[in-house]
Amino acid sequence: MKGGPTTPDGTARRATVRLYLLLTGLDFFGDMCLTVTSVLLLGERGLSSSTIIWLIASVWLLEALLEVPTGVFADAIGRRASVVVGFAVRAVGYGMLFFSADPAVAVAGTLIAAVGTPFASGSLDAWAVDRLQREDPSANLDALFARGRMAENAGIVTGTVAGAAAGQLLGLAVPQLLAGAACLAGAVCTTVLLRGRTPVADGAGAGADRAGVRRELAAASLEALRGCRRALGTDRVLTGLLLCAAALCLFRGLPGVQWTVHFDVLTGGSLIALAAARCTGDLLQIPLLEVVARKVRQDPGARARIIVLAAVAAGLFLGGSALASSGWVGVPLYIGFVMAAGLCMPGLKAALNERVPARSRATMLSAGGLFNSLATGLGLYVMGGLGIGLADVTGVWTTAAAGTTLFGAAAAWFCVRSLRTPPVSAAVDSPAVGGASEEAEEDGARVP
Repeated sequence: MKGGPTTPDGTARRATVRLYLLLTGLDFFGDMCLTVTSVLLLGERGLSSSTIIWLIASVWLLEALLEVPTGVFADAIGRRASVVVGFAVRAVGYGMLFFSADPAVAVAGTLIAAVGTPFASGSLDAWAVDRLQREDPSANLDALFARGRMAENAGIVTGTVAGAAAGQLLGLAVPQLLAGAACLAGAVCTTVLLRGRTPVADGAGAGADRAGVRRELAAASLEALRGCRRALGTDRVLTGLLLCAAALCLFRGLPGVQWTVHFDVLTGGSLIALAAARCTGDLLQIPLLEVVARKVRQDPGARARIIVLAAVAAGLFLGGSALASSGWVGVPLYIGFVMAAGLCMPGLKAALNERVPARSRATMLSAGGLFNSLATGLGLYVMGGLGIGLADVTGVWTTAAAGTTLFGAAAAWFCVRSLRTPPVSAAVDSPAVGGASEEAEEDGARVP
C-alpha cells in the first residue's frame, strides 16, 4: 500500500494527520501575519479607500479564475507540486511589498500573492483525505477537519499576533517579510515531508517535456471540467452545499475587509489591540471544535444542528457589533462573531468531501473555492460601485449578519439531505488520463 503500511496502532494515519496540521498551520500563519497591517500598509503607500476595495475585490476574482485550473493541475500533476507552487508564489508576492515602497509594486505584489493562493486551495485537503482514507477507510472526516480548523486557528492566532507586534514595533512593511518567510518555510516543508516514496515515472513530473505536461493538463482539464458540470447538474445536494459555502464565505468576507479600519478608530490605533480583536475569537474556538468533533462522532445528525446554532449566534453577534457605538461593546461582539462563524465550517467541509469522488477531489474542491472567491469578489465590487467606504460598516454588517443566519440554516438543511441521499460518485469518476507520474498517484491524483 502506498503511503506506508497501516499498523495496528495507526502510526501511518497519525503521521498523515500531523503533516496536514503542520502545513495548514503554516499556511494560515503566513496569510494572517498581514491581517492587521495589509489594508493600513496599502493606505500608507498612497492607495485611496476605494482603490483598496477594488484591489481586494480583484484579488478575490483573480483567485476565482484560477481555482479550477489550479485544481486540475493538482489532480493531473500532483497535490504536492500544487501546494509547493502556492507557497512559493505567495512568498514572492508578499516579499515585494517589503522591499519596495512604490504603490505600483504594492498592487503587483498583492496580485502575485493572489495567484499563489488557489494552488493550495483544495490541494492540501485533497491530499490529506485521500491519503487518510487509504490508510484508514473508516477515518472520520469531521474529526479531521475539526482538528484542521484547530490548526488554522493556531496559525491565525500566532500569525495575527506576530504580524501586529512586528507592525507596531518595526513598521507596517515588516509583517510582509514575516509572511513571505513563513510561506517559504511552507514550500520547503511540503517538498521534504510530502515527498512520495516511489520514483517519478518517465513521461511526467520533473523529467517530463513541457509539451507532454501541457497535453496532460489539457486532457485532464477537459475531462475534469466535464465531470464537474455533470456532478453539479445531477447532484443537487452537492450544488447546494457549494453555494451555501460560497454565501457564508461572502458574508464573512465583507466584514473582514472593513474591520481593520473600523476598529482602528475604536481602539485608538493600537495594532496589538486590533490583533486581539481579530484572533481572540479563533482562540476561543479551539476547545469548542474538539467538543464539536466528539459530538458529531457520537451523533452524525448533530452536524446540522451545530451549523444552525453557530450561524444564528454569528448573525446576532455581528448585527450587534454593527450597531454598537462603543468599542467596549462592538469589539467583544465581533470576537463572538468570529468564534461562532468558524464553527459552521468543519461540518460543511466534511459534508462536501463525503460527496466528492477521490479522483477529482482537488478539482471539485477548487470549484467550491471558485464559488467562494467569486461571490466575495463580486460582493466587494458591488460595495465599490455603491460608493461604500471602508468605514461604512452599519449597512454592510447588518446585511452580512442576516445572510450568515439564512445561509447557515440552508447549509444545515443540505447537510441533513446529504446524510439521507447517496452521492453521485459516478459523475466525476471517469477513466484516468494516461501519462501521470507515480508522484501524482502518491499524492492522490489517481486513486483507483
